[in-house]
Amino acid sequence: MQTFAAWSVRHRWWVIGGWVLLVVALAVVSRAAGGAVQTNSFSFSGYDSQDARAVLEREFPRTAGDVDRIVFRTDPGQVTDPAVRSRMQAVFAEVARLPHVAAVTDPYAPGGQSISGDGHTAYASVTFDAEANDLPVEAISAVIDAAGAARADGLQVELGGQAIQRTESAGPGLATAFGLGAAVLVLLVLFGSVTAMLMPILTALVAIAGGMSVNALVSHVLDVNSATEAIALMIALGVGVDYSLFIVSRFRALLAEGRDPKQAAIGSVNTSGRAVLFAGGLVVLALLGMLLLNVSITSGIAVLAAIEVAFTMAAALTVLPAVLSLLGRRVDSLRVPGRRPAGSAAISPRLDAWARLVRRARWPLAAGVILVLVVLALPMLNMRLGNDDAGANPPSSTTRKAYDLLAEGFGPGVNGPLTLVVELPGSSNATASQQVIDAVAADEGVSSVSPARTNPAGTAAVFQVYPTDSPQSAATADLVHRLRDNVLPRAVADTGVTVHVGGPTATFIDLASLLGSRLVPFVAVVVAIGFLVLLVLYRSLAIPLTAAVMNLLSIGAALGVTIAVFQFGWTGLSTGPINFALPVMMFAIVFGLSTDYQVFLLSRIQEEWYAHRDNTRAVHEGMGRVSGIITGAAVIMIAVFGSFVLSGQRFLGEIGVGLAVAVALDAFLIRFTVVPAIMFILGDANWWLPRRLSRRLPRVHLEPAEAAISEPGREPGGAPGGSTRQPEGMLER
Repeated sequence: MQTFAAWSVRHRWWVIGGWVLLVVALAVVSRAAGGAVQTNSFSFSGYDSQDARAVLEREFPRTAGDVDRIVFRTDPGQVTDPAVRSRMQAVFAEVARLPHVAAVTDPYAPGGQSISGDGHTAYASVTFDAEANDLPVEAISAVIDAAGAARADGLQVELGGQAIQRTESAGPGLATAFGLGAAVLVLLVLFGSVTAMLMPILTALVAIAGGMSVNALVSHVLDVNSATEAIALMIALGVGVDYSLFIVSRFRALLAEGRDPKQAAIGSVNTSGRAVLFAGGLVVLALLGMLLLNVSITSGIAVLAAIEVAFTMAAALTVLPAVLSLLGRRVDSLRVPGRRPAGSAAISPRLDAWARLVRRARWPLAAGVILVLVVLALPMLNMRLGNDDAGANPPSSTTRKAYDLLAEGFGPGVNGPLTLVVELPGSSNATASQQVIDAVAADEGVSSVSPARTNPAGTAAVFQVYPTDSPQSAATADLVHRLRDNVLPRAVADTGVTVHVGGPTATFIDLASLLGSRLVPFVAVVVAIGFLVLLVLYRSLAIPLTAAVMNLLSIGAALGVTIAVFQFGWTGLSTGPINFALPVMMFAIVFGLSTDYQVFLLSRIQEEWYAHRDNTRAVHEGMGRVSGIITGAAVIMIAVFGSFVLSGQRFLGEIGVGLAVAVALDAFLIRFTVVPAIMFILGDANWWLPRRLSRRLPRVHLEPAEAAISEPGREPGGAPGGSTRQPEGMLER
């Protein structure tokens, strides 16, 4: 690592210029390829909803696209008034002529079910010739404009559906700006210098620019939506600033010890940079672990976020030390009034007092924190996975207004119809579709059923089933399972007919089942990877075992808080299921990020352990020297992730709250309290490793000997007092 750092510093202008050229070249290539492509599709196999989709595409190719709605309401008067009818039918005719519109169902047609009982609300179904993800935004906007032109006094017109909602997806702009502003403020307080503050910010922005260009190219081969891009961007911003923060902090500490700028830059990469490399690598591994789930939405998030983290890690290890070596002591220029830049690695009196308190009260503190985490995790016992419907959209959006109008006029189930696809083996079995309709309509969870549509060949039929409850309700999920397991098998017994339950509502229910069933194996794989990495890094059984247990507790507690907020509604928010992708995403992201803090904390404790082989002193001094930086980094992460709630999207709000709570618990309770307490309790057993296993493990250490002992009064490579004994287990260079 030292050789790599020295090369970057020695060729600093080449490194800086190379990054500028790389970012510009990637931006040009990305733009030439057409920029990012956003989709909202979910591809997975082995579930009934996907079979229904395949049959629709084969048997009803023209009408297998997305179905959206134009909802209109009159007050006073009724939708059947001649003036309203004439106005709306003209709109339907215009929409039917627009590109990519396959059909428009007129609510005024005889036998229709699209006018409410009180006559004030009606809707027309707009069937596109492709799924929402594959439609040009211009085609969707044309439908919105044509329908919106009908609005008048006493006539409200709104639109709903996946295609319409696609045009409302908010970008991460506001959340990013808030997170960036919070990072600036925290860095100014930590560093007391505008110049020092700019180093992590600019490094993160350069890395994000390069990563976004690569991700735009990746979006042409993976399913990526606005939420995926926002999550990747926020992770990159938080991680990028944190990684650079640790390196800049170590650089300033080495300058304060008398190092010249070049040696300080090399030393910062050779010490903190090693922790960045291993911690960042573990984050990338944890994210890519989501590829094992084999679901397009989680695969997209995994790849995009991993690319962004890799770019931030690379920038922190190359371009940042190059710039720092040029700045030298000017890194502390443009000081903030009232703040004195602190460059020394000395322990502050407050952190020293806290370390003493943790050492004295290690047993009650460890037990108390663990009890708090267990209590916070209890809501997981009642977690219900699902998907948010349009009722969770911002009240000002047209999709939310359409949702509310439909629920008021027809009941909540009309917002999430199930699409039942009947495969008929021969024309003689055509009457079987009516048998299916009758059986389904008799179920207590069904509000109404539409007439069946049969394809020209007579080999398939399709109809809509409207549940009595909303799409995201548990009752609707129970209805889907009941239809598949009991109602439909009985209705088609001995007929040779096959019936599939599909549509967006059933698809999301299947996704929840899929990801729920794969959560435990996924967790086991990621925990095993983390355990092995920490085992190699610290050559200890206790340290990786403690880290694994603490990570599981912090993730469980954070998920429990998220469930209490969004599913139970304890803070007054509207209730609903937890997004089907949230648990696996939170686990992958939080496990990687929490291991970051574990690596940064333990690398400094290990450094002190190798220096004087006194566990109590090592834990005391190690936590005292880096806890302030870790908590500052955590505040940045909390602000960045907390800004997700500004997006207006419930899913981003869920993941923002979950990640922010996880980081807060990890930094302030676990790394700041319970991990040091447990290490005080275990004593020298922290560093025990069976001799046979020790001989088989590779020797990798995060803190090289001459950089580890860099405090005044110590000789490089030795313990206090100038001893030059090489500690056992150090990485040989």
